[in-house]
Amino acid sequence: MNHVRLALAVLAAAFLASLPLSTRAQTPVTRATLPNGLEVVVVRDTLAPVATAMLNYKVGSDEQWIPGLAHATEHMMFRGSATMSSSLLNDVMSITGGAFDADTQSTVTQYFFTVPSQYLDIALRSERSRATGLLMAPDQWAQERLAITQEVTQDNSNAFYRLFVKMQDRLIGGTPYAKNTLGTVDGFAKDVDSAQLLKFYRRWYHPNNAVYVIAGNVDGPSTVARVKALFGDIPAAKLPAREPVRLQPLHAATYREVSDQPFTGVLLGYRFPGYDSPDYAAGEILSDVLSSARSDFGAMPYVGKALGTQFVVQSYPKISVAIAAAAVPVAEPPQAADHDIRSILAAYRRNGVPADLVEAAKLREISDDEFNANSIQGLAEEWSSAVAVQGLQSPDDMIARYKAVTPADVDRVLRTYMSDATAVAAYAVPKNTGATSSGGAGLAKENNSIPPSKHEPLPAWAQAVLDRLAVPPQTLSPIDTTLANGIRLIVQPERVTHTVVVSGEILNNPQVQTPQGQDGVDSVTSDMLPYGTTTYGRVALQTELDKIAATTSAGTTFGLDVLSQNFDRGLQLLADEELHPAFDPRAFALVRQQTLGGLEGEMNSPDHLADVALAKALYPPDDPEQRFATPQSVSALKLDDVKAWYASAYRPDLTTIVVIGDTTPEQAKALVEKYFGSWAATGPKPNVYPPAVPLNAASAVTVPATGRVQSTVELSETTNLMRTDPDWAPLQVGNTVLTGGFYSSLLYHDLREVHGYVYYVGSSISAGKIRSTIDLRYGCDPQNVLPAQNQIVAVLEQLQKAPVESDRLLRSKAMLMGEVPIREASYDGVARQLLDYAIRSLPLDQNVVDAAAELAATPAQIQAAMAKYVRPDGFVRIVTGPGPQ
Repeated sequence: MNHVRLALAVLAAAFLASLPLSTRAQTPVTRATLPNGLEVVVVRDTLAPVATAMLNYKVGSDEQWIPGLAHATEHMMFRGSATMSSSLLNDVMSITGGAFDADTQSTVTQYFFTVPSQYLDIALRSERSRATGLLMAPDQWAQERLAITQEVTQDNSNAFYRLFVKMQDRLIGGTPYAKNTLGTVDGFAKDVDSAQLLKFYRRWYHPNNAVYVIAGNVDGPSTVARVKALFGDIPAAKLPAREPVRLQPLHAATYREVSDQPFTGVLLGYRFPGYDSPDYAAGEILSDVLSSARSDFGAMPYVGKALGTQFVVQSYPKISVAIAAAAVPVAEPPQAADHDIRSILAAYRRNGVPADLVEAAKLREISDDEFNANSIQGLAEEWSSAVAVQGLQSPDDMIARYKAVTPADVDRVLRTYMSDATAVAAYAVPKNTGATSSGGAGLAKENNSIPPSKHEPLPAWAQAVLDRLAVPPQTLSPIDTTLANGIRLIVQPERVTHTVVVSGEILNNPQVQTPQGQDGVDSVTSDMLPYGTTTYGRVALQTELDKIAATTSAGTTFGLDVLSQNFDRGLQLLADEELHPAFDPRAFALVRQQTLGGLEGEMNSPDHLADVALAKALYPPDDPEQRFATPQSVSALKLDDVKAWYASAYRPDLTTIVVIGDTTPEQAKALVEKYFGSWAATGPKPNVYPPAVPLNAASAVTVPATGRVQSTVELSETTNLMRTDPDWAPLQVGNTVLTGGFYSSLLYHDLREVHGYVYYVGSSISAGKIRSTIDLRYGCDPQNVLPAQNQIVAVLEQLQKAPVESDRLLRSKAMLMGEVPIREASYDGVARQLLDYAIRSLPLDQNVVDAAAELAATPAQIQAAMAKYVRPDGFVRIVTGPGPQ
């Protein structure tokens, strides 16, 4: 170890020793275990009037006897119980405006609601309705089987998923953790039925096998009391013995898959220590060390040996799966990157990992405990993982374990678990033809009838939401100022954690601004910023950030996450990276070569071809939207072109900076002026807006994708709606009627619940100052592409011909009202909202302005807006994957 690294390690260790077990602001936690064994944990977070309730059943695919049985049970939890039908359950959940979903893992199945705090009781009652008496009705499973089967085909279309399954079977095959969580098409068709689903549910879904975590702006004791009142009468049950974990001998192997990605993927897999192992904490620190851009593995992209790297760990109680992954250009053989990764790991096994990287990783893990509380849902997920999955008392339990890790511990884990003799390699090599095919946009002859939606009367405790529907109060009070050099600074003080988050954006549009022949100069420029500044080289800059556990990103969008005690230093480093790039000629040559390597694969990749096809179909020839970087344009770039682009596009008078967190408006303004105040613009502001365009004609393109068995469909059309038009609000209500609220929406009900055409469907309106589009997306098997589009057209035409039913309209408005506080339930959410409004020149309280207009929208206004702006026969259809059949 050199003297510099030794000094850094000693300083970091001393700083760590001075930290408390948790740097987090004091978070009130109320916990109880009910007489029936249900463990309840309530974590108070006052960031927004929002709560996340996450019920964790401590069983997953590890105890199933049919592939996908646990996953199918999770799906059927949304299909009705003895006390609440599927339709009623979805109506009750959707009127809160909240997010509700579920996730099946190997050892846990999680069900969560994120709702406005005032509706927490609705979430609790809804969860109680399915905690006992789930129906698992055969007719409901027959419908849901169609949707879950499409989820299977969607995941199996991904080469990396297929490779991970093979690697996992090799690394931990024979253990409960290796069981097929997703399921199979044949298994769902032949083996899973109502009786098997009920058997699994009745065996494992009991209060003494569950942990209920509730986080947000709620009172702990009263919330525990409410959970006890609702769930306390559910009897405990004797749980079956768990399947033992018996590891098989491990042998090296190599797997290959053909992919549709624009790069070659190289993965090396290893067995790693599980949660229960005394080596687990050291394994996590090793993962962080290897992920660091200062490590030889993490630095592979910065020295031209990879386009990107990642080290990930999938952890289970007794064992984990660790994967070192690299993406390399399509022209490079995967064996070369495989050799490079093995050589790096071999050198670390011989010499040990750098002690200063170990200490930096420990500091970041401890600091992350604070950052995780910047999101109410993230806080619930963190506590669920700690208590329900890892079996800890709280997330803070891991901090003491991290602090105890030494470089010797990390070296021991590396040498014990990461051996070439047992490494499992996997290569995903693209085989893209670069072909597309055009076809008529006409639809198949199908039954276009709209299936009726049955909506039962809401119970009184849910009906109260609709009876008292109102625009939510504004909870944000940002301070908005403009600095002398033109920077717009928006500050939202928060005190829930000792952190500060900075989000910045420079208004720009490379497709409009880039000089002819220089497409891609914007990407090369932003990719050069992490390579160092006029003050620090790349590694030195990352070292300074590691000292304070700060994270920065630079470019036309930039940001900083930092502990509030280090806000000054963090902002100084961000400004240095953003405003004083070194633009070293050697770095330019490397970045240009890396960009060319990426473009070689991207030019023939299905996703890129789909983007090109969509732009050609929507916009006239020579429109800015049809400008894309090519190998020819990037190879022609010079360093002077990069410097010229930076000088013209990176301007303070086009920049907005949002600061949220543990600071004051005065401090934030003083620091931004200190480090960004000397930034000056030269010349007039560039135009960043493309010209208006005529409405597009309907067309259809299919982009084949190697290995995909499911089709991804995008329906898109241009429209004359602008963001500031009065019709924006009625159209947003109409959009919510289409796809808001899962099965409560028209399209989810028709396309997934009734017909099983699709696994997912979404719709959106992208409205700007000059141009706007209406977009719908769905994923389906190829034979369902046209029937699904047919059904979408029928629904849109219905909304144009007749007003929305009053009950559906009221439920859609309730969803929109509930979404207002939920968008502000994280620091990132608040920053995104304020930044979006500022960039679009909208008032910073546009959320409540929109909500008032949406609440006031009449059925006639919605019908008129749908008729005026939506053209059911004008969509461009882009199918990526198998074409329509």
